[in-house]
Amino acid sequence: MSHMLAVDIGNTNITIGLFKGKHAARKVKIPTFSYSLYEKHLKRILKECGIKADDVGHAAISSVVPIALARFIVSLNRSVKCNIRIIGRDVEAPIKNMYQEKKEVGQDRLVNAYAARALYGHPAVVIDFGTAITFDVISKEGDYLGGLILPGIEMGLQSLHKQTALLPKVELKPAKHLIGTDTESSMQGGILFGYGAMCDGLVEKYRNMLGKDMKVVATGGNAGLIKQYSESIDIVDEDLTLKGLNLITASNS
Repeated sequence: MSHMLAVDIGNTNITIGLFKGKHAARKVKIPTFSYSLYEKHLKRILKECGIKADDVGHAAISSVVPIALARFIVSLNRSVKCNIRIIGRDVEAPIKNMYQEKKEVGQDRLVNAYAARALYGHPAVVIDFGTAITFDVISKEGDYLGGLILPGIEMGLQSLHKQTALLPKVELKPAKHLIGTDTESSMQGGILFGYGAMCDGLVEKYRNMLGKDMKVVATGGNAGLIKQYSESIDIVDEDLTLKGLNLITASNS
């Protein structure tokens, strides 16, 4: 059985997972706009797994950054010789898309919805805590209904600093108390407790629409952190997009 590369090109990072069957052997992250690092990390993931370039049969790529996608394909072709499939161009995520303008929805959102439905059932809501936060809703029938897009957690912290005269630049760290006692803890708590409460409030509205058996799946780099501040998240799966790409490739091989 050959290996498969699942590649999620996001606004901040590119996440690469190397799969054999259903299991991920290795995962690496590359800053999206560090073009010179693409080949290095591709070769690194192969070396760390002890496989040759010829052992990779397929690569599936989901991208929301067209220029990074073009650069990555060049690096991928230099590193391995495999069948490359771009989600939305060469193959569609196998889920009915109810978005009014179907081309406007990010392919990563459709991949996440398909993966959540396949792995955890439906109805479901996927909350992706990336550069932006997206809510994606899967109906009782298993269709992708759409969702919401909000500013991401780091984006919220950065905007507080950049758009005000006195608020400092603050790193994202766990907040311990609901009542901040200095500026830094007030900003960190405001973001984390605030986003957690936002999640709980929106999930409650979705449950009223879709039923109490609705699953809530959190993914993205900050999913584990925000889970501490949200009571409504059922499952944290930071590799949901990669798993979805692997499932789509398996179904189209």
